[in-house]
Amino acid sequence: MDDPIKIGLVLAYAYLLGSVNAAYVVGRVVKGVDLRTVGSQNAGASNVWQQVGRFWLFPVGAFDMFVKGMTPVYLARYGLGLELEWQAAAGLLAIAGHNWSVFLGFQGGRGIAPTVGVLIAMARLELAMFIIIATMGWRLTGSSAVWVLIGLASLPLWGVLWERPGAIVALTGGILVITVVKRLAANSPNASGTPTAQLMCNRLLYDRDIADHEQWVTQSGEGAR
Repeated sequence: MDDPIKIGLVLAYAYLLGSVNAAYVVGRVVKGVDLRTVGSQNAGASNVWQQVGRFWLFPVGAFDMFVKGMTPVYLARYGLGLELEWQAAAGLLAIAGHNWSVFLGFQGGRGIAPTVGVLIAMARLELAMFIIIATMGWRLTGSSAVWVLIGLASLPLWGVLWERPGAIVALTGGILVITVVKRLAANSPNASGTPTAQLMCNRLLYDRDIADHEQWVTQSGEGAR
């Protein structure tokens, strides 16, 4: 049986590390902006690209993917010798910390970069299928958010089809649930005046409150509020 102290330590590490928001820090240090109040209001790599500069996407994305997404899983596996179920739990908590950071009033990013890191560590075949589906769909339709959702929704199905361990199927299902909840809850109340049903549809499918992508990502601080 796994040591409860080890489990507690790795789960706390995963969530607290996930809560360290590199995008927010870069926005503050480089441009003096709070990414939660400008553009897409998303304290993540995509809003760094729009509001701070393309160069900064790479260090932020690398930290979120390789440090935040992968190290909790590897700590559980190699450092503490924990079972697959606890490795998956650590990965999910790292993503949850990124999306609902304890240091940012339980706001944060969308979790895609740390999700990729977790999948590199635990489910590379599923990650490959996600990349293929999301990339091809985006290239064909121009709508990345829709195809990211479809790609994530396919992950548990691939796990079942390939008879993967239950912990891997649960991991991919948990990633989908976290993504859906984050999209629907967003980081701020509805400030666009969009009717509730349409708002929820926009958030789920397009990961924003309004249909117009350019208008959404170029909002000012006042518009974001």
